[in-house]
Amino acid sequence: MSKTGLHIPAGVDTARLRSLFMRMIAIEVVCVAVALIAFAGFTLGHVQPLLWVFVAALLAGFGGQIWFVMAWAKETKAKASHG
Repeated sequence: MSKTGLHIPAGVDTARLRSLFMRMIAIEVVCVAVALIAFAGFTLGHVQPLLWVFVAALLAGFGGQIWFVMAWAKETKAKASHG
């Protein structure tokens, strides 16, 4: 990892990137909470449908991360090509 930190091209709206990041964090927190509750219900309460809720929460969490990376790439690529 570079000691200079993350490379963000000039002209990129860092407030927008921060907003995207905070949305991704919110999505991840909700997905982790749902996944933990579903897993606990599945293992402790033996409620079989909660396994699918657990899997769906994991997939939604990964989807949130993919969405963030794609939005970040789009935002920085558009500004880098114009700047």
